Amino acid sequence: MERVKGTFDFYPEEKYAKELTLDTLRSVAERAGFLWVETPAIETIKLLTRKSGEEVKNQIFVIEQRGSEQFGLRFDMTVPLTRMFIAKQKELPKPVKWCYSTRMWRYESPQKGRLREFYQYGIEIFGAKTAASDAETIQLLLESLFALGITENDIVVKVSNRKLIQGLLYDLVPKEKMEEVLLIIDKAQKVTREDAATQLEKVGIKKVKEILHLLDIKGTPKKVFEDVASFELNELAKEGLEELKAVLGLVRSPCIVVDLSTVRGLAYYTGIVFECVDKEGKYRALAGGGRYDDLVQLLGGEPTPAVGFAVGYATLSLVLSELNRLPKKRLSPQIYCVVIEENVRPDALKIVQKLRRKYVVEVDLLSRKVGKQVEYANVLGAQYVVFIGPDEIKQKKVKLRDMKSGKETLLDPEKIEV
Repeated sequence: MERVKGTFDFYPEEKYAKELTLDTLRSVAERAGFLWVETPAIETIKLLTRKSGEEVKNQIFVIEQRGSEQFGLRFDMTVPLTRMFIAKQKELPKPVKWCYSTRMWRYESPQKGRLREFYQYGIEIFGAKTAASDAETIQLLLESLFALGITENDIVVKVSNRKLIQGLLYDLVPKEKMEEVLLIIDKAQKVTREDAATQLEKVGIKKVKEILHLLDIKGTPKKVFEDVASFELNELAKEGLEELKAVLGLVRSPCIVVDLSTVRGLAYYTGIVFECVDKEGKYRALAGGGRYDDLVQLLGGEPTPAVGFAVGYATLSLVLSELNRLPKKRLSPQIYCVVIEENVRPDALKIVQKLRRKYVVEVDLLSRKVGKQVEYANVLGAQYVVFIGPDEIKQKKVKLRDMKSGKETLLDPEKIEV
């Protein structure tokens, strides 16, 4: 039997690596004052498609409709958490700082680092429209990755502002085509300039060269701000530029670059946007996020600014593995208990239960001969073997063998220290 394409089986090694990674990320968020939340895996199709963009609508796993209700599996957490925020909007002290670590689903073509069922860690801040909240979001993303052993030499964080790029596109793109063009720009980093030009022409854009020129504006904040200063900026572009300057004045890192081609594909972004990629550009984005100040009101709440990011575990694990920084956990038991004769198993199990209060302990379950039990303990990589037989029970002792040195000691099981 084959597993479903775009899904992943987590064997013990992979499962522990994932959980240890996510535990590290959780601790970073907690130290910054974020509180853990969870939403149902299913949401109404009406909610999921309210402001997601046409591409994402086609990627929703739709559950078979029964009666008048239609549901789908969540494809991100921003929309469900916004719904959750609205439900208690008036009583929650602002800003609300929430974080999550859970799984999502998207029906798309599986690729390396892109799965149909995937895990994400992320944070959202509701109720703060300041450069400080944007800066904290980007800084927390950096701290999350640094906590895993990733360094500033391993990644690039590309930052931009939706208002800035939309302001620059104002005279080049008809208003009704703006979202479509932004989606093409979002994908332009993954295709050739010729392909991007062809896609722009297909949607009826005439000033293709001018748009492609904007996509080439990237570099250090200082360089990009100087380049943008040469344009005649409208009010929207000026607002976006000032927001970008304010945020990058608060968070500085050599791995941060300004890249006007970074717009993020989801339609709900309104201001600062950013993506983190490996420095060599070998994989999909490790993380991405930005500001979405209109979503709360769009979904029926009182106008509330919001900002957040998400880290995808699929790509993150690839990068950590390549850097040899994927966390590992010792899977072998510390102690393996060999039951010499079946008639002492009840007493042996009592000893096992006491040892398990302090150590990882396995015990024979197949009534094998002593030699086979020791062989199995060796295969498992047990550090110590405890032999329990009639003589040991009479003496109220056990024989402890160090599997590395072979040294054996007869001692009270209560005094075992490994």
